[in-house]
Amino acid sequence: MTTWWAERKARKKEEDEKNGTPSKASASRAESSNSYGERTTNQWIEELPEAHFLPDCKHALDTGSTLVQDSLPKSWRWDVEYQTGCWTCTPLEIETPEQFPLTIAGAPVVLPVEYQWPPMGGVNPPPDPRPSAPIDCKAAVPLEVVRDIFLTFEGSLGFYLLINGLLQVIVPEDFDTAWASSHLPHKYGGLKVCFISQTMEATMLPSTTETTKTKPPLASQGPSLSNLFRPSRSATAFSGPTLRLNDYIEARPKANHRKEKYSGRIGLKVTKGSDPCLIMSTHIITEAILAKSHRSAIFGRGRDRFEKLDIDWNEHVEVWAGNEKIGTVAKTFDEEADIYPNGFHHDVTLIKPASAASVKDILSPMADLGWLNRKSWNSLRQHPSTVKILGPTEVHRSAKSIKCSRPSEILVVGEGIFLNQTAAAGNSKSLKDHDMSIWKTLISRAVLYRVYPDFDPPSGYSGVALYADGTREDGTPGPGIVGFQSFVQRSGHVQNFNMEGPALDRRLQLGRVAFYGAFEVPEELKREYTIV
Repeated sequence: MTTWWAERKARKKEEDEKNGTPSKASASRAESSNSYGERTTNQWIEELPEAHFLPDCKHALDTGSTLVQDSLPKSWRWDVEYQTGCWTCTPLEIETPEQFPLTIAGAPVVLPVEYQWPPMGGVNPPPDPRPSAPIDCKAAVPLEVVRDIFLTFEGSLGFYLLINGLLQVIVPEDFDTAWASSHLPHKYGGLKVCFISQTMEATMLPSTTETTKTKPPLASQGPSLSNLFRPSRSATAFSGPTLRLNDYIEARPKANHRKEKYSGRIGLKVTKGSDPCLIMSTHIITEAILAKSHRSAIFGRGRDRFEKLDIDWNEHVEVWAGNEKIGTVAKTFDEEADIYPNGFHHDVTLIKPASAASVKDILSPMADLGWLNRKSWNSLRQHPSTVKILGPTEVHRSAKSIKCSRPSEILVVGEGIFLNQTAAAGNSKSLKDHDMSIWKTLISRAVLYRVYPDFDPPSGYSGVALYADGTREDGTPGPGIVGFQSFVQRSGHVQNFNMEGPALDRRLQLGRVAFYGAFEVPEELKREYTIV
């Protein structure tokens, strides 16, 4: 046993003796042998209640990670590897342990989507295109680099840039990975390159019947949404109890024989002038609209289903909360929204409440909360555990509040960048012919993060606001909104591109959560709306 582990146990024992009543886990540890090999997996899970493992051993990593790794529980000691100031975790077991710490000896722990590196190719791949211009995976990614990545890995849907130096290129199911493994570089700007299937999931809470994931070709897309919202019927006056931050908010299709509904959380209340609006995840609304249109797709009118996203959403969906219709869609910042995540730039929609009385108690728990600016947003990957969940803490509201209304920690592990497939396919020019002003409209960015304790299950949290201390949009220091919970990416456990259907779905569902994602806050929202 190393000195660090002995010191940690001694401190824990002192704390238990000071409190007078040793915990059940402490008693179990006292009865167990000091030998790692004689401990059970459950005992090791009991010994890992905190987000930061061996926090006092940071100095040991300066001389090498061997001693620190030897101090880890045998049940997952070899699931982690230390490189370049970061631990990469690739679990062998699907369910044990249930969750890994956010940091080990002060260094962040990243769970990527499971991958194979180097990719197996028949011939030697081309060299690194940027050998003299390495990419700092913890710094801001310039638009020029983003463009070059999409041009190099043509046909990709997006990529995850993780702080452990891994570039995970997201590809569609029909992507020829065998060809790519031989003809595309295995390293890019010093980062390891691997190919993963597009398996991210929106974190909404659906009803028992979900929308299908099929769609017609991009070439048959309808008109733009420049005149999306027209005056619509007013919602029914709210007569139930007043709403609060992080309460459920639902989108329900009108006159739908399947009675589907999709739920998320009320993220914030904002005002522009004297008009209040609620922030809701866009994908909750679009999924409800597509669910209503599912029947027409069955009878051969598949494109009609998607054309309903091109007109006033209020004609097809109602917004509910607390068993009451509470308002109407006022504005979306995802005018090209299609099947999630395609066309989603921010995953933010504003809801105009029908009654000011119904939303009077939706207030930020911080009086001085602002919008985090781009520079501080980009620096989040450089400082472990700087992001927090904005949510209520009242015990009496625990039944309606998210699990992480109690103190939770978040570790930012990277950035996700996605290409708008609809816009890219609908433009007559090839991607390489676009100037930078066009490229700015073609991509969306999201911060990637791990949560401790984890959401259980990872659905029903879409719209939850995240905040961090930094420089706000108005130039002042203090807490600012980072974004709103949007999607979950599971590790997948197996990345086999010959696998499909139920076999792949089962492995994806069994795979542990790799990380969550929240898109950037729209510039217009930060510039023109004030948080209440």
